[in-house]
Amino acid sequence: MTHISGYVQALLFSALFVIFINADIGWALIYTIGAAVVISLVTFLISKRRFSVKLHELSGVTEYGRSVGFDVTINKKGFCVIPYVEVCVNANNPIRLRTSLLFRGSVTVSGRFRASHSGLNNVTLSEVVIRDFLGLLQLKIPFEQTTHMAVLPRMIEYDGPDVPPNLLPSEEEEVEEGASSMQGGLPGYEHREYAPGDSPRRVNYKLSAKKRKLMVRLNESSGCATTNLYIAENALPVCCDKAFALANRLIFRGGTVKITHKGDERTAATPETLDRMREWLAFREFAETEEPSTETPPADAAVIFLGNGKIVV
Repeated sequence: MTHISGYVQALLFSALFVIFINADIGWALIYTIGAAVVISLVTFLISKRRFSVKLHELSGVTEYGRSVGFDVTINKKGFCVIPYVEVCVNANNPIRLRTSLLFRGSVTVSGRFRASHSGLNNVTLSEVVIRDFLGLLQLKIPFEQTTHMAVLPRMIEYDGPDVPPNLLPSEEEEVEEGASSMQGGLPGYEHREYAPGDSPRRVNYKLSAKKRKLMVRLNESSGCATTNLYIAENALPVCCDKAFALANRLIFRGGTVKITHKGDERTAATPETLDRMREWLAFREFAETEEPSTETPPADAAVIFLGNGKIVV
């Protein structure tokens, strides 16, 4: 109940007007105030359940720190007259959007939030608050609608513990042009044109001289074992950033990296597959607060990113 004291004072003033000044005008004031209160309450009680609210789904990916827009649509269902509507959304921080359901059958309100961490950022419609014309009644209607925005891991420098040399791609490893590996049942290497970020160790300089453009080998069985990175189930988003930073370093050196999180895994060995791994990490859901974990990492995990941001090698 809101603003009731103001209308009580108005009725008392009207009563004094009736007694001491002019009865006709005083009664007219009382009837006008009473009719306004009745109309306001009746229309509010009739309208309070005659509308629907929808939080629109978000799509695509964005980067850390970018501003992201979202929409909430309110539709009337029959007779509905509500002059004050407040939509409450939680998107990393509380957001309140105000609108009205007077002369339109449908209204869409838009808001924005800032992508605050890597992985899925939740946008939750928590409740809708409505009020009548005179502000006598206020009703909070709870909602549980959630959508997500995928945020790419940040491009940061890996600052964790050093990875043991036996887990790193060898800088001195050389593979002769005549060496062979099985590709589709036939010996030889597959090649593609050089892309920024490719390891110089993969460049086939003899073939590049013939083609007059840099060509790199796609063969990944040159003696380097895959480095397995494991992100704990209760990991904070910073673990996603650090794991991707390490993967970026290893792949730039010509290695192959596999990241495992919540039973799902993704492997990358080239800049193209690294980009796909980055998008895959953007759609992973990480913990919002630090929580204890009792899970057992797989035995083949070379680097483990724990929930509190700690890295175990």
